[in-house]
Amino acid sequence: MKRLFNLSIFFLFIFLLILFSQSVVVTAAPYVSANSACVIDLETRQVLYNKNMHMKCPPASTTKILTSIVAIEESNINDVVTVSRKAAYQEGSSIYLSEGEKIRLEELLYGVMLASGNDAAMAIAEHISGSVEEYAELMNRRAVEMGAKNSNFINPSGLPDSNHYSTAYDLAMIMAYALENEIFAQITASKNKTISWSGNDWGRGLRNHNKLLWSYSDITGGKTGYTKAAGRCLVASARRDGREVVAVVLNCPNDWNDVRNLLDFGLDQFKKVVVMDKGEIVYKMNWEDSQEGELGFMINCPLLTVLPRGGKIKLQKEVYLKPSLELPIKRGDLIGSLKVYDNGELLSKVELLAANDLNYRSFFLKFWNWITVLLGGD
Repeated sequence: MKRLFNLSIFFLFIFLLILFSQSVVVTAAPYVSANSACVIDLETRQVLYNKNMHMKCPPASTTKILTSIVAIEESNINDVVTVSRKAAYQEGSSIYLSEGEKIRLEELLYGVMLASGNDAAMAIAEHISGSVEEYAELMNRRAVEMGAKNSNFINPSGLPDSNHYSTAYDLAMIMAYALENEIFAQITASKNKTISWSGNDWGRGLRNHNKLLWSYSDITGGKTGYTKAAGRCLVASARRDGREVVAVVLNCPNDWNDVRNLLDFGLDQFKKVVVMDKGEIVYKMNWEDSQEGELGFMINCPLLTVLPRGGKIKLQKEVYLKPSLELPIKRGDLIGSLKVYDNGELLSKVELLAANDLNYRSFFLKFWNWITVLLGGD
């Protein structure tokens, strides 16, 4: 005898909201020498600059951003790793691990992110997944969860392989995700680190390859990469005035200057705007058979966007209700979702919660519902 309010899952309300009407005043985006480049806002994941950002490219050692964040989340940084012969003799950049050496995972992560050690990357992969191939499968699964769309990783180091590729956009999304992890953020921001060196009276001194840590005051981290096939690659992040952005350049002859310019562009030419506050009511619907007569829809989290300074935004909001709503409804119950579009592109999707209680109007239905619940009915 419960009163049902049946609604199609596709039932929605659409309306437009103009928040700003000023003319756009934005400094022209900088020229970059990269074949592919991207800048995103870390908090909203909005793209602020795009040059062939979905073009598949060899990522070289920027791969190690994914290698490291997967290792941090899938294992314990205090694990002791035994270095295999295969890892110790891995080609390319090295932190000079030796076969049979025992070293903490956390130290290997510094070796990967600061000194770009291929041997450390392989030791991590084998420790967590048993083999490079299994770890690559894990990397690919996790990359998709982080927002990657057009990547395929074959190894944890970024050594050349025709089937190992990524994009500027994917690497920006992976870096933005990784920076939300405190351990990763601390490692990537470190200029120098001394880690253990078995068999020696001194430790391994590591120096971060990311020169921006010494020359760009707002830098928060990053990773370099280079192979003949990939060219010069760089992922970097910076924070200023409460905002953080990630810039990526792939196959970029002038990588250091280009990334500086991209970081400045992303930080200086855009501003964060709160479109809707958490708990704000976005729609109200009449419900004649209820005691209150009206149900409010509120968002469960603040809705933010990033705008060019002096720019304007035109939002389209779509309210989706659950296929059926039934009384009683309690404040805070999940009742639908809200999609917000900026000039046709999906900006955000958030849950909609009931802003108020909604009860049966008749005493009989209230009583019957109470009995049904008491007896364990549905």
